[in-house]
Amino acid sequence: MMKEKQNKVVEEIDGRLHSIREVRDDAGELISRITTPLKVELKFEDIVQLIGGALMLAVPIALTEEVWILGDTLPAGRIFLIAGLSLVINGFFIKMLFYRDNLGEYWVDFLKRVFAAYTVALLVSLSLLALFDMGPLEDPVLALRRAVIIAFPASFAAITVDYIR
Repeated sequence: MMKEKQNKVVEEIDGRLHSIREVRDDAGELISRITTPLKVELKFEDIVQLIGGALMLAVPIALTEEVWILGDTLPAGRIFLIAGLSLVINGFFIKMLFYRDNLGEYWVDFLKRVFAAYTVALLVSLSLLALFDMGPLEDPVLALRRAVIIAFPASFAAITVDYIR
C-alpha cells in the first residue's frame, strides 16, 4: 500500500509567489506537483483592479441623494465608526481570501492590502464627488464624510475584483 506525503514550498515564478505542493510516495518518488499562485504581494496591477472594483459600486452609490443627506446629517462619531468598520470588515475579507494559510509570514503585506483597498475606495469616492460638483473643493469636510459612506461598500467591491482577477 502506497502512502502519499505532501511538502509545501513557496517559490517565485514570473515575478509572483506561488505555493508549490509536491506529492511523493513512501520511497520519495514525485507523484505530482501542484502550483497555486499566492496573491500575498500588493502589485501595481492589484491597485488597478482595486480602482476598477471600487468604481463598480461607487458610481451608482455616489449618485444617490441618500448618501449626500447622510454625509450631511450623521454625527462625526458615526462617520468614524463607518470608516473603522470598513477597515475591520476589509481585513476579515482579505484575510479569508488572500492570507488564509499564511498570514503570519505576510502580515505586513496583509496590512498594506487592507489600507490600500480602503484608501483606493476613498480616493475613488472623493474623485466621483468632485466630478459631480460635490467634492472637496466646495466643502472638504462634507465631501470626506460622504466619501467615507461611499467607500464602505466600494471597498468590498474593490477587494472582490482584486481577488477574482
